Amino acid sequence: MRRKKLSCPFCGFKRLIDADENNQSELIAEDQMPVDWHPDYFQKCPQCKKQIGIRKVS
Repeated sequence: MRRKKLSCPFCGFKRLIDADENNQSELIAEDQMPVDWHPDYFQKCPQCKKQIGIRKVS
């Protein structure tokens, strides 16, 4: 299985989490999420310490 690295959308940290290469995801910092946007997962960035919401879109 091939993977791709997803970066932190806030600080650009290179490897917040890995995903399958065919997976499409949206990442938004928790304090910047629109009211109607609901993440599937949360991951804390080791560099900026922000909680990042992750939503799989395909």
